[in-house]
Amino acid sequence: MGLFEIVEKRERRMVRRALRTECHAVAEDGFRFLGEQTLDLSECGVLLRSDREAEVGETVLLSLKVPGGRSWIDAEATIARIVRGQRTGDEGQAYGLRFEQIAPLDRAVLAGSLEGSPPPPPARGLRRDYAGSVLGLALM
Repeated sequence: MGLFEIVEKRERRMVRRALRTECHAVAEDGFRFLGEQTLDLSECGVLLRSDREAEVGETVLLSLKVPGGRSWIDAEATIARIVRGQRTGDEGQAYGLRFEQIAPLDRAVLAGSLEGSPPPPPARGLRRDYAGSVLGLALM
């Protein structure tokens, strides 16, 4: 794996939005209830607040209330990451869900509802520019 592959994997594909909305999320395996509140949203997925047990890779069935609207959209998602709630600023345990199946019209409705909403505040500090700091010292 080259340097460029590592950098690309860390970059986000879509901007997350600091929007909370109702949802109903259940694990496909056994229809275990996982949660009913999002912490943030994007066109590609949601951050679901949850104190239930689940694993990365599990399939989740999700009904999501469109932010600022009355309608609901349905999606199938995969748990892509687990937030354990241990960092400063975390609001407890949560699951990062990546949409796998969502109707094109529902995705468009969701995208429209996200426009103009701010991103969530960063949980981590800015990345240190090691190359820039070395170059800066070399130019002195």
